[in-house]
Amino acid sequence: MSDLSIYPALGYAFSVSAVNSDGLSSAQNSVATAKNVDAEFQSIRGIKARRETVNYRALGMNNYSFQLPKTTQYEDLVLERGVVKSSSDFINWCNSFINMDASESDSSSNNALSTKIILVFLWDRNKMDPLMTWTFYNAYPKAIEYSGISARDSAFAVETITIAYSHFSTLHSPV
Repeated sequence: MSDLSIYPALGYAFSVSAVNSDGLSSAQNSVATAKNVDAEFQSIRGIKARRETVNYRALGMNNYSFQLPKTTQYEDLVLERGVVKSSSDFINWCNSFINMDASESDSSSNNALSTKIILVFLWDRNKMDPLMTWTFYNAYPKAIEYSGISARDSAFAVETITIAYSHFSTLHSPV
């Protein structure tokens, strides 16, 4: 019998969840948090970290050039979904943060203008076990954009949310 954890996923789903920054220890390791998703998205992009380097030429060594590491740069996380009737805590937080409106904060959150931890779960095709989890720290919304609306087209209205974050970690969870 072969070990199936070394093969690529044949099918998958993903989900997004946001927790307050003080709830990290309970949220990061909890599948219950993963199943309590309040915002479904059709695509996610921007999960990328890149180490910047500086070119260094040592004195007296004309044949060699060294690339030394500097800081790590992270791209913005971009979440897209079709516009839906119902709102979620995640979308309410995004709108409140963008509009700097602390009055929209509900009793369950400490502050509508606080950063959150964004959890992205990659599930197996049965949506039973997470294959991988990305945790984005100190996340806050930078932009909310709605697609153009035209009466001539019979297309979906798309909501695009751009999230900035300080860094992310990856947790591989083989089935």
